[in-house]
Amino acid sequence: MVASASKSADPASGKHPSPNFFSFWRKPKKLKEDPPPWARIYRRFTLEELRFATLNFNSKLGQGGFCSVYKGFFNGDFKETVVVKMYYSLNGPQLFLREMESPSKRDHPNILSLIGYCIEGPHRYVVSEYMPHGDLHDQLHNQKTLLSWKRRVEICIGAARGLEFLHSGTPSIIHRNIKSSNILLDRNWFPRISDFEISRFVPTGLSETDSHVSTVVAGTVGYLDPEYLRTGHLSLKSDVYSFGVVLFEVLSARKPIEMTMTEEHGTHGMQWWRQCVEDDRVGEILDPRMNDEVVPGCLRAYADIAYACANNRGSERPTMADVVKRLEQMLLFQECFEAGLPFSPSSLGSIVPPPKKNEPLFEIEFQDSDMSVSNYDSDELLRD
Repeated sequence: MVASASKSADPASGKHPSPNFFSFWRKPKKLKEDPPPWARIYRRFTLEELRFATLNFNSKLGQGGFCSVYKGFFNGDFKETVVVKMYYSLNGPQLFLREMESPSKRDHPNILSLIGYCIEGPHRYVVSEYMPHGDLHDQLHNQKTLLSWKRRVEICIGAARGLEFLHSGTPSIIHRNIKSSNILLDRNWFPRISDFEISRFVPTGLSETDSHVSTVVAGTVGYLDPEYLRTGHLSLKSDVYSFGVVLFEVLSARKPIEMTMTEEHGTHGMQWWRQCVEDDRVGEILDPRMNDEVVPGCLRAYADIAYACANNRGSERPTMADVVKRLEQMLLFQECFEAGLPFSPSSLGSIVPPPKKNEPLFEIEFQDSDMSVSNYDSDELLRD
């Protein structure tokens, strides 16, 4: 007779002969998730701190469709005037995350710096730097103030540098809502690009020609790339178009969608601006309050840059690196003219060619054939 197998415990193994069935009912341990990068970078405020800083959210600076913006001040271990943005819409959490994710990849002096956040209660909050001079839109359209021509160009150069940085990153960032109200100005009039709630990342590995993201159209009327509006293909060049609208707005101190402009010229801002450039009537675009400030050659060069950015065909628009270079050339041209300094290879190097013999200084033409707008196709460019 064969002996049955013993069910007693094996002293050597230390294991019980029968399985522990209760172990199957135990809940698996949750792995501790690492906090997102922005949670490690920025300070976490309590809702009580934000209420105290904003006088219980009574110091409102503005309001949008998905958030309210408040001015606040912290007086303690952290002393600083700040802006608190409260996201309260149904899409608030998603917009909050987009705003928080982008800054960790955009460390640049011309990009608005964030300070902290708060995720207590039903809303989400972002705390950022306070810009004493508000935004470019208010400065352009407030009749009580007048930005000089050089200051306007300097602001445009700074904003262009910030946008170039976004586009040149890995992955590239498409801001998707470039407009004058999203260019903020600090106490020294230094520009900062803000509001990244609807920004998009361009997948790495795509070439310049096919680097687009198919998405639902979003942005601000008047600044939207017509190609993006028509196809739903968002690209880096969509930001370039929007920046071209800003350049024309800066030049004219007129809004891209303005009833008085439609009444005066029978068309919206961009169509009239482009027509003026094509007809060599750039002087009509210029803010009349700056008539005596702008060197004629600089005026034409600036308008050409804006026109090139606002080309209806995205593939024919310049890159932001090209735009930065051309704006810097134009400002240098203006400053040398004001100082009575002649252009020469020794003083300017290869940035700007010297004027031809017996040629007036203001008639000099800039290099960079890829941004030339001498051959206008008005029929194509005016087709919306």
